Amino acid sequence: QKSSVRWPVVLSGIFWAISMLSFIGGNWVYLKYVALLSVAFGLPAIAQKAYRTLRRCRFDANAMMLFAALGAVALQEYTEAAAVTFLFAISESLETRATARARNALAAIVCLRPENASVVNPLTKDVVIIPSNAVAVGTLVSVSTGSMIPCDGIVVEGKSTVDESSLTGESRPVHKGIGSTVSGGTLNSGSTRLI
Repeated sequence: QKSSVRWPVVLSGIFWAISMLSFIGGNWVYLKYVALLSVAFGLPAIAQKAYRTLRRCRFDANAMMLFAALGAVALQEYTEAAAVTFLFAISESLETRATARARNALAAIVCLRPENASVVNPLTKDVVIIPSNAVAVGTLVSVSTGSMIPCDGIVVEGKSTVDESSLTGESRPVHKGIGSTVSGGTLNSGSTRLI
């Protein structure tokens, strides 16, 4: 899911930047009123969220920013009101984008996990193939060389190297032995089976 900055936030930023020119003084002072346009474009989304929160008798950052912006306008500090409005609105857009990227990254990691797992029967030592999502905690899982590790676990038998580049981005194989932790979605790239 791709998240982009909404056009009212962009316009709020443009008008805020123009209003900053009022600090030059002289004939430029009147540009401070352009900041009101910045507030007009940036504040409605914040006000809606603040209203929903206040209706539940709660107080959050949206309510705080709403009161800060309205207070600055009441004090005729229009440029400061625009700064508060735009910077908070852009921070929310960036937070939404970061959250979407993290969610997509987690979904990609989940997709790396193989569909099936080779489970070892502790009594007969027979290997049975079951769906990866059916592996219970404490189950012995056999991972042959060149196979993906189906779930997180601890090595109880064997020594090998594991390619963890799908998770860490590091292409160097990591040595694993008895007691080492392994992560689902990584690859047994060594020459020995791991259990």
